[in-house]
Amino acid sequence: MQYFESNKRIYVSIAIYILSIISLATYSYLQEKNHIYTALDLKLKTAALTISSLLPANFHQQEMAYDENSTQLNSINRTVLSNYAKNINITHLYTLILRDNQILFTSASYTPIDNNGVDNNNIEFLTAYDDADTQLYHMFTDQQPRLIEYQDKWGRFRSIFIPLYASDGSIYVAAADITMDTISFQLNQHFNKTILISAMFMLTVFLLFVMQTVSYRQQVKQLRDKVTQRTAELVQSEAKLSSIFEHSPVGIFHYNKHGVLLRTNRHFEDIIGADKNGLIGFNMLKKVQNTNLSKAIKSSLKGQVSTFEGEYISVSHRKKSYLEVDLVPLYSSTGEIDGGVGVCDDITLQQQNTANLKKLSRVVECSLDGIMITNTSGIIEYVNPHFTQITGYTSQESIGKKANFFRSTTTTNTTYNKLWTSILQGEEWTDEVQNKRKNGDLYWAKVTIIPMSNADGEITHFIGIQVDITKSRVISKQIAYQAKHDMLTGLINRYEFEHQLSDAVCSVQGSQLTHVLCFLDLDQFKIINDTCGHAAGDELLRQIAGLIGDNLKPNDTLARLGGDEFAVLMRDCQLTEAVVAANKILDKVKRFQFIWKKSCFSVGVSIGVAEISRDSGNTSEVLIHADLACYAAKDLGRNRVHTYHDNDELLTARDDEFRWVNEIKEALNEDRFELYAQPIVALQDTAHKPIFEVLLRMQGKNGALISPGVFLPIAERYNLSEPIDRWVIDRTLQWMKAHSQQLDMFDHISINLSGASLGDSDLLQHIMTMITQAKVSPQQLMFEITETAAISNLASATIFINTLSTFGCQFALDDFGSGLSSFAYLKNLPVNTLKIDGIFIKDILTNPIDAAMVKSINEIGHLMKLKTIAEFVESDAIKQKVEAIGIDFAQGYGIGKPQPIDKMLTLNKLS
Repeated sequence: MQYFESNKRIYVSIAIYILSIISLATYSYLQEKNHIYTALDLKLKTAALTISSLLPANFHQQEMAYDENSTQLNSINRTVLSNYAKNINITHLYTLILRDNQILFTSASYTPIDNNGVDNNNIEFLTAYDDADTQLYHMFTDQQPRLIEYQDKWGRFRSIFIPLYASDGSIYVAAADITMDTISFQLNQHFNKTILISAMFMLTVFLLFVMQTVSYRQQVKQLRDKVTQRTAELVQSEAKLSSIFEHSPVGIFHYNKHGVLLRTNRHFEDIIGADKNGLIGFNMLKKVQNTNLSKAIKSSLKGQVSTFEGEYISVSHRKKSYLEVDLVPLYSSTGEIDGGVGVCDDITLQQQNTANLKKLSRVVECSLDGIMITNTSGIIEYVNPHFTQITGYTSQESIGKKANFFRSTTTTNTTYNKLWTSILQGEEWTDEVQNKRKNGDLYWAKVTIIPMSNADGEITHFIGIQVDITKSRVISKQIAYQAKHDMLTGLINRYEFEHQLSDAVCSVQGSQLTHVLCFLDLDQFKIINDTCGHAAGDELLRQIAGLIGDNLKPNDTLARLGGDEFAVLMRDCQLTEAVVAANKILDKVKRFQFIWKKSCFSVGVSIGVAEISRDSGNTSEVLIHADLACYAAKDLGRNRVHTYHDNDELLTARDDEFRWVNEIKEALNEDRFELYAQPIVALQDTAHKPIFEVLLRMQGKNGALISPGVFLPIAERYNLSEPIDRWVIDRTLQWMKAHSQQLDMFDHISINLSGASLGDSDLLQHIMTMITQAKVSPQQLMFEITETAAISNLASATIFINTLSTFGCQFALDDFGSGLSSFAYLKNLPVNTLKIDGIFIKDILTNPIDAAMVKSINEIGHLMKLKTIAEFVESDAIKQKVEAIGIDFAQGYGIGKPQPIDKMLTLNKLS
């Protein structure tokens, strides 16, 4: 008892220590239990979330159902899920859907519940989960993950259920189970281990306490005090190191000998773009995709200090950066490599700045502008290669000199004073100056000087940019000249002439002053141009321009308006004087002989004269007056002078034509045309499908229909036939597209083209585009061109016809036989059909010559493998006659009258 009393403190200490050990063991058990549950829950969550990546893409769908592939697919899915569950030590992986208020399995791993660890009744695709926990039904409603412990026919489990969205938006649940027996086994293992260690430790301590003397216990106390002190110092030191590690301005990471990250600091996490939980445990050797970085990590694990610098894309692909990484190996106490430490810095911004500087430097070096950089005193510090090309001075000759060493004496000091005043105030300066090259040549330069400032706003340098504009100034003058002059004759052009005419019209307002305007149109020019070629035509125009100019007063202005049209403005001139002068010009042109090679040609000129006075109206009216007078001269037989007068009957008629021109233009703008059609019947082949020709009517402002014979001749005379042709083509193709289902009843549809359209390449392209867009077969279209138009534009017509024929369209030569050289030109025109002129058809019953002509045309056409059509078939007798001759088709009032195009859809086969 005395011994106990003397050592009471020791035994009390031992008892307290034992209780402490028990408490710590209990606490350790609870902590380990919590750790095990946390680790298992994380494993369950990871496993459940991995299921979607293991299953086929788009496996879960709203309408998924059992089919012939389901059994094979279910077997594959079961194998994949089972292998993954086995690898990560998970009891069961599966997916569920809710359909018709019933939970169904869509995939599942093997269920290890029998003695052999295999469930022989494997879960099949869309099998009902009969004893599902009620919480699972709620989960499909609130779509919240659940972690629960429950028991069903397979046993008692701790399970996680995570609702996920399929690609079509439907919901399915990914689930992972682990048996409670597994959890209990781990807890029991740890508990037994803890109890065993605690018991052994307590026994050892107890024996030590019993065996040791008081003196020894004092030494232990002293040692404990030292240990406590050193521990406190180590804890404090570790806290400092941890703080340094965590808050370092560079990224730091620690990895083991397998390349697995053990610790990272905040800056590293920011650089990589991932949180600590996602980085710890990350195996760099297996997952880092950058080859050079992976090599550097492997080198550090071989004991080498290694470095990586380059572009890095995080494995999650969420961040792309340019990194600089230093890797140092770490050694264990035994001298073996135990891992490594990496120091990482994001130098993306520096790299971008470096790259941008390189680009900028390259841009400056390769710039087509001359660039120099000077200090604030104007001393050159840099010049680019193009500066040398412009000035002739190399960089060695330029650097260190004042920036004005290549200035010319033509640039005044005032200009340079303004320059320095502006740039010293921080303002940009731009102007055009004349400088001197090294060889002494002067050149014009557009110079821009830009001040450069530092962060404090102080000007440190000037950038001078100069562009050699010597050639552009010359070109500008040439362009200005060309904008006002005709390049062929050197005369002023229409634009400049109308400008001067406007000034002349303004000058007579409110005064007695008069001027005179003359329009001159050459006669026979087209013949020479077509016969001898454009070179001859150009030379003729130059000589005529010189001839007219030689017979004008110095104050008169001569212009070429275009083609073979000229105009003369006679300033401060009476009408009678102008008429005399115009007749002199007419006489000179009449007597002029144009010699080209071995041919000699005579030309004429039709001249319209109009007075410009305060009563003659504005510029447009004066132009119209002169134009009307010129047309009148042509109508009266050409090669004459005609003066405009208000009461001139011929001009009044011409004026009526101009009103028709306006009417046609308005009809085009207001869409006041209508498509009509006339049938064409086969004579020799009664089974041939119907054909019809598209015709045109214009609707007047009063609603009445106007015959094409009224407005088409005027349209052709005043260059309006091409837009009319375009209108007809567009509307016909629109009609064909709208009735595409009924087009098979027709063999083809014919559309007329004017002579002006044959030389229009834009219209040619437009036709092919519209046919393609309308999805119409080109073989269903035949274009009719008149013989006269084709012959007068033979080259253009041949190209036009060949192009569309290659595209698939057909062509007919209309009014054939009316020209003087029909047969001579026929072999040069690639057409499919001849339409015999109606002048031969209408009198075929009474005029034997007409009958012979028709027979001749038909026979020649057939010899050339062309179809023939007789126009103006007005009666059955004429029809029988042309049928007997052998003509293939007939058209006319005796066959069918023109009617709205929609009526063609009701055509019966005509015989």
